[in-house]
Amino acid sequence: MIRWQAPGPYVVAFTTREGGVSTGAFASLNLGTRADDPARIAENRRLACEALGLDHRRLAVNRQRHTARAIRARPGETDQVADALWTDEPGVPMLALSADCVPIAIARTRGEPALAVIHAGWRGLAAGVVRAAAAPLGSGAAAVVGPSIGPCCYEVGVEVSALFAPDLTRDGNLDLWSAAERELEQAGVTSVERIDVCTHCHPERFFSHRYSGPHRGAQGVIGAVGG
Repeated sequence: MIRWQAPGPYVVAFTTREGGVSTGAFASLNLGTRADDPARIAENRRLACEALGLDHRRLAVNRQRHTARAIRARPGETDQVADALWTDEPGVPMLALSADCVPIAIARTRGEPALAVIHAGWRGLAAGVVRAAAAPLGSGAAAVVGPSIGPCCYEVGVEVSALFAPDLTRDGNLDLWSAAERELEQAGVTSVERIDVCTHCHPERFFSHRYSGPHRGAQGVIGAVGG
């Protein structure tokens, strides 16, 4: 896992594909919900939460559909359609899945602690999922942009690049890391850290949709407000 030292009482980490029980195309820490055995996914989620000292029984996960919808996490809820979760309740783990899309965490730095986790592909970034997730946290928050497909590998068509500032696409490749950073800044986030690790370049460490196709697992960002 790649942990973020968030400014406050938070637990935040980006998982890799290492350290789980899934096999084959899903090896090994698949946290997603595709064709893998649901029991293996459940065990992987338990292992990931346990490694962070979090209660897997309270884990909240959305059904992600590339929307701009951000909702308050409900402990143990796994069936709501949205692409971002937030909470100010201590001890509620939240998971946003990714496999090339950008996983993001935002932490409130003023007042009572609150945290958001986001799944942001180009559709979500263009639609405003970052702003929707940042809104409940108020201004002055801090954020981290996790591992995703990088500008080295993310070739897009003109219909996608046209949705973003012209300088974010170079030689046909879209820079999702910078796009996410700009969205965070425009949403009032004052401190943004970036991991800048490309999932497509490191298929041995991360699941990548562009590298492997749809028959693959998913990693993600797990976060919780500390007790």
